[in-house]
Amino acid sequence: MEKFFFEVPGPKRKEEAIEFINEFKVYNSKINGVGGLHRYLEDYEGWLKMSEERNTIEPSEEKVPAREFFFVRESDNKIIGMINIRIALNEKLKKYGGHIGYGIRPTERGKGYNKINLYLGLKVCNQYGIETVFMDADLENPASWKTMEALGGKRIREYYDDVDAHCNVVDYTIDTKKALAEHSDLEDYVSAFKLETERLFFREMTVEDFNSLYAVLSDPDIMQHYPYTFDEERVQAWIDRNRALYQQYGFGLWAVCLKDTGEMIGDCGLTLQNIDGKELPEIGYHIRKDMQHKGYAKEAAAAVRDWAFKTTSYPALYSYCKYTNILSIKTAESIGMKPYLDYEDKDNGVTHVSALFRDK
Repeated sequence: MEKFFFEVPGPKRKEEAIEFINEFKVYNSKINGVGGLHRYLEDYEGWLKMSEERNTIEPSEEKVPAREFFFVRESDNKIIGMINIRIALNEKLKKYGGHIGYGIRPTERGKGYNKINLYLGLKVCNQYGIETVFMDADLENPASWKTMEALGGKRIREYYDDVDAHCNVVDYTIDTKKALAEHSDLEDYVSAFKLETERLFFREMTVEDFNSLYAVLSDPDIMQHYPYTFDEERVQAWIDRNRALYQQYGFGLWAVCLKDTGEMIGDCGLTLQNIDGKELPEIGYHIRKDMQHKGYAKEAAAAVRDWAFKTTSYPALYSYCKYTNILSIKTAESIGMKPYLDYEDKDNGVTHVSALFRDK
C-alpha cells in the first residue's frame, strides 16, 4: 500500500518542484492548487518567501492567509501533487475559488491519489477550525468534483462563470468533521512521521505518552527556568496542541525516543513562537532529568535543525529561553546557533535568543 505525506515547500525541492510544474505544460494540462508556483519558475526562492509570508497575513479583499503543501509519495519521495489551503475567505473567494485548490501531476492521475490529497487537506482545515469547506471545479473536470463527492461533498450550485473561469462551474461544500470521521480508513494511506539519529528516533506524540511527558514537564528541576511546572491539565494540553500542530504545519514538538528500547525520554521539534513580537521558527527541547548530560538534547536538536533547513523555507532558526537557563543556551550553541537577542518580557524578566541562519 502506497503512503503519502504533506511537506512544507522548501529549497531542497527546487529542481523537483520546477519539473513538477513543467509536466503540466508538457501535457497541456490546467494547473491547480500550486499557490502561483507556475508563475515563479525563474524565482523559486521568491515564491518560497511569498508562500511563507502568506501563512500569517491578515485577510483582506486583496489577499488571504493560505498554506501550500507538496503531496509526496513515501516510497520514492516524489512530489505527486500539491494543495493550496486558504485559511480564510474574502468576498471574491466566497464566490469563486473557495478554501482549497488541489491537483495531481498528469502522469500520476487515475490512481485515486487526489482523494488522499484532499483528505490530508481536510485534516489541516479541521485544525484551523474550518467546519465547512467550500470548493469549486469546472463542470468539465469530473475528476475534481467526483473527488469532492467521494469525501462527502454536496453540490450546492451550478452556473456559468463569466468573470474568472469563463466556463460552467460547480460549487461544493464539505462538512469537515463528518468527512474525516466517515473516511478514517484513508488514514492507512498516510505516512507516519520519520526522523532518527544514531541513538534516537522521533515520532508524533500520542495520548499514550502522557506519563512519559508528565515525568519531564512536571519536574521542578527541569522546569526551574519556566514560569511554572506543568500539572496534569497542562501536560494533556501540551500533547493536544502538538498533535494539532502536526496537521496545521507538518511539524511540532515530537516524542524523542531511545532506539534501543523505544522509551520516550522527552520532546524536541520545531514550533512557531512569539519572540519579541515576531512569529519565528523555534527549536525546543526537553529531556528527562536522568537522561541529561548524555548528549541527547544536542543530538535531537541537531536532527531537527537539519530537518527544518531541508524541508522548510525559513531563512533562520531560533531557540529562546530565560537568560538563566545556561544548559539550554549551551545546547543551542552546540548546534551552531549564536547569541542573537536579549529582550525583556513578563514571563522571564529577560529572554535570551539564539539564532542560526541558513547558508546561502
